[in-house]
Amino acid sequence: MSGGPAEFKLSATLEGHKSDVRAVLLPDPSFAVTASRDGTTKVWKRTSTSPPAYDATESSHGAQFKTCLAYVPPSKEFQDGLVLSSGQDTIIEARQPTSTAEVSADALMVGHSHQVCSLDVCAEANYFVSGSWDSTAKVWEIGKWEAAVDLPGHTATVWTVLAYDRETIITGCADRAIRIFDVRGKMLVSWDGKDIVRALARLPKGHYTGAEFASASNDGVIRLWTLKGDLIAELFGHEAFIYSLAVLPSGEIVSSGEDRSVRIWQGTECVQVIRIPAISVWSVSVCPNGDIIVGSSDKLARIFSRDPSRIADAESLQEFEASLQSSSVPQQQMGEVNMTDLPGSDFLQRKAGTKEGQSQIIKEDDGSASLYQWSMSQQTWVKIGQVVDSAASSGKKAYNGKEYDYVFDIDIEDGKPPLKLPYNVTQNPYEAATKFLQDHELPLSYLEETANFIIKNTQGATLGQSQPAGADPWGTESRYRPGEVSSYQAPPAPVKQTLPQKDYLPVVIGKPGAAMGQIAKKNAEYGGSDVALSQGDVQTLTTVAQQLDKYNFQSKPSLSAPELPTAVSLLMKVGTQWQPPANRLAGLDLLRFIAAATKDFPAADADGLDAVAAILASGIFDTDFLRTNNKLAMIALRFFSNLLYGSPSGRELVKEHLDSILDTLKPVSAIISTDVSVAVALTTLYLNIAVLVTSDKSIDGETKANYGLSLVEELSKILDGFPAVNHTGSAIPAAQSTEPAYRTVVALGTVVVGLGREDLTSAAKDIFDVPKALSQLRSKKYMDEPRFKNVAGEIQAVLR
Repeated sequence: MSGGPAEFKLSATLEGHKSDVRAVLLPDPSFAVTASRDGTTKVWKRTSTSPPAYDATESSHGAQFKTCLAYVPPSKEFQDGLVLSSGQDTIIEARQPTSTAEVSADALMVGHSHQVCSLDVCAEANYFVSGSWDSTAKVWEIGKWEAAVDLPGHTATVWTVLAYDRETIITGCADRAIRIFDVRGKMLVSWDGKDIVRALARLPKGHYTGAEFASASNDGVIRLWTLKGDLIAELFGHEAFIYSLAVLPSGEIVSSGEDRSVRIWQGTECVQVIRIPAISVWSVSVCPNGDIIVGSSDKLARIFSRDPSRIADAESLQEFEASLQSSSVPQQQMGEVNMTDLPGSDFLQRKAGTKEGQSQIIKEDDGSASLYQWSMSQQTWVKIGQVVDSAASSGKKAYNGKEYDYVFDIDIEDGKPPLKLPYNVTQNPYEAATKFLQDHELPLSYLEETANFIIKNTQGATLGQSQPAGADPWGTESRYRPGEVSSYQAPPAPVKQTLPQKDYLPVVIGKPGAAMGQIAKKNAEYGGSDVALSQGDVQTLTTVAQQLDKYNFQSKPSLSAPELPTAVSLLMKVGTQWQPPANRLAGLDLLRFIAAATKDFPAADADGLDAVAAILASGIFDTDFLRTNNKLAMIALRFFSNLLYGSPSGRELVKEHLDSILDTLKPVSAIISTDVSVAVALTTLYLNIAVLVTSDKSIDGETKANYGLSLVEELSKILDGFPAVNHTGSAIPAAQSTEPAYRTVVALGTVVVGLGREDLTSAAKDIFDVPKALSQLRSKKYMDEPRFKNVAGEIQAVLR
């Protein structure tokens, strides 16, 4: 949506499990936790960023499925916090994230008689809650590690539990009820959740909908409630079971389910649909920095981010898109569709969608059918898979007025007719077995046997997979078994040198078309005044914006168009002359896209004025102006960064004004502790300037040394100003984000290591006290992230 939040994009893929990833956590930007049907829990430590990378350690393994996770935040006793995990074996395990499977757990809790399917922690009141297939929910005291209270009244599986606050617990059950308890076990109120309740999530206090928590059900609906049971809203969009809910720091809801999707909700509106190339998207969890992690039936966990600095590299993004587009979408999931009378590919150009995630099946030129999804933010149709009929469609069987690939006869008791178990290969065997048992009021202890019966008798039939008959796509045959030790031991990976940074970083998040829309809107307000653009000017900018909207910013800068010099001149006028200053934002924004895309940025306009000189002369970096117009400075910083990234002519333009830039930027450092966006923009620019100074062979040695001294002086001051790391939700944004500090350290290291001058090294050590600045980063907890340790180590080695 134009003007809305940035889109989530793939940040990292966590690959290593041998079966479905059933539960995920991202409690801190530095590590993730996953639990799988292969019986393992893995802790993934982040080893680098831009692009992000993670290494896995097996924290726990067992003979049976792991299905749920929760995290106890750090305390005096457990400085790294605790990971709680459980599943089919009914045992709840507590382990420190740094623990390995060979080490004994910090605690093992026994109390449930059947699979544990949900865990949630209330750290401030030192308790957690568990829900189980044994129709019970229990409250446990952290540290004592024993059940303190049973929550009564449940008559079926307690699919989800929510430790709402110090005094309140909420449960969601297969008997459709939502129940509110106090921590002593007294049920305060209950009501009908409208269907089997599969997930719960706490909404922030004062949430803009007026609701206090959300529930999700087998009917594919998310419902927003008050603690009194008042239904505030219903969110429609999912096409099958919803398995998991989470809430972003912004208050937006994140959901995942059986329809291959993760959805982001703002109020009651779905603002983004992330398709996953897997049938079941089992679990979603949110990081305090706003990233999300997703676990699915294709044995993978994926992290998604809105922050451009945490987006995966171009190759990984392309691989994800390719896997999505080549995945199979069951025709049966699309409802009643006449597959012989579909629109052709020209429909995608003729018709726009009306809402995020709207689906349309298209008949391709080769006769195949593809499913496309409308993206509101990109204003385009995105291919998300091939539509296929099921492998068994030629022999459909009818049951209760519907067609199925299989209808099994299940003998439960001698002398009585068999029960019918309908099944389509598009279904998850375990969900089909669960529904069958619940429909016929049979014990869930039969679940494993029933699911295995389905798998065996369908010979593992699934869509979009090539495998021998009898293979088990759900991991019950080939999953990892504890005790099996591989004879191959991989050699340790070499430590990758980060310094000096050699590549320029672009800043291309956003939509050029949205910026152009704002320019046209603001221009109309100026009427026929001297600052207004003519109709021809607006058309010129529109043409360029349309080209930029189609441009692939993951590729090398290659855009070339005859309109570009005129467009740059017009945008200089918009970006430096329009009043009030806020009206200039869109002009500078479109200018930064041009800088990142063009292979030859115009050196000057018809009057001989260049864009860098015009912006520096406009006063947007003056101290008084910055107090009320910091966004304008942020966009200008991004523009300068993209000039360095985009083209040789852009780099020459920056180099020509480099003295003025370094001098003019000094007041900006004062506001980075209160504005993370400005901090990221400024430190990215300094990093790109460091790359320029160390890599440009046309700059003589003495000039490089002078630039190096200026950079070291400023970067050292910036490092001193960063607050201590604090990833709690109540912390200021500057304390939650470590990216600006990291870019500052890399910029500093690029200068010190890349120039390799003894006089500069001495100045860094003796005059600007870089060792002290690095030491302060350690006391402020930045060195808890391995990426900081690695870069700091490289700098210290040179300083020694």
